[in-house]
Amino acid sequence: MPKITRIEVQKKNKERFNLYLDEQFEMGIDIDTFVHFNLKKDQIVEPSDMEQIQKYEQYRQALNKTIQYISYRKRTKQEIVKYLQDNEFTEAVIADVIDYCYKEKLINHEDYAESLKNTLLQTTDKGPEVYKQKLSQLGIEQDIVEKFTQKFEEQQSIEQIIKTAEKILRQKKGPIIKQKDKLKQSLLQKGYTFDTINEVMKQLDFSQSDDEIDQLLQADLEKVYNKNRRKYDGRTVVMKTVEALMRKGYNYDKIKNKLEESGISDGTEEIE
Repeated sequence: MPKITRIEVQKKNKERFNLYLDEQFEMGIDIDTFVHFNLKKDQIVEPSDMEQIQKYEQYRQALNKTIQYISYRKRTKQEIVKYLQDNEFTEAVIADVIDYCYKEKLINHEDYAESLKNTLLQTTDKGPEVYKQKLSQLGIEQDIVEKFTQKFEEQQSIEQIIKTAEKILRQKKGPIIKQKDKLKQSLLQKGYTFDTINEVMKQLDFSQSDDEIDQLLQADLEKVYNKNRRKYDGRTVVMKTVEALMRKGYNYDKIKNKLEESGISDGTEEIE
């Protein structure tokens, strides 16, 4: 029967040992594996004993990797499972590690949801739908997702969302109708609900002076008209220009007036 002839501390890691059977190197083991099996020199080990030692060592390696993995930040069960799968540990070993993590509260999805909520509220302008999506993608249980999404909504002030909307609005140029459409789209992409967006829209100032509208229309007219002149001839240039400006949200009568002011009637003139 194989006999342990030497157990030596590894040079680069004092918490790991090299195990020798019959003077031949057999495997490296964790200090916990060493203690767990009470290994010692001259101990006879059956093949079944070695199988148990190898299984336990795999578990210890997986657990050590997991502890290191979660030392940087909190992790969900799904993240840990994927990490261990990527490191090619068996499903049985992964299941044992997950059990340990739950037992020692290394996996706590409510704590994770609370931490992520606070981080997003304090450092981003994202809305509850983005938060909800992140939790779901990370494998958080649905009841926890719903519970903490509600908390997120309750803790995110309407004043904070209005500031976000005002910042977006300052970057959106064009007629009011287009500004509103673009703002709604941006707020939806940031994860705000329709109800919240509608409430915010009521509290924003969308007023534009005649001079501002005129300047915006003039700039867009020049851009669109000269672009169309490179593609179309005659009245088609004017027609395509009018269509494009109306899609941008400009009033038809204002467009016609601006075309006349610019001296455009048959599509052959070039705006200087």
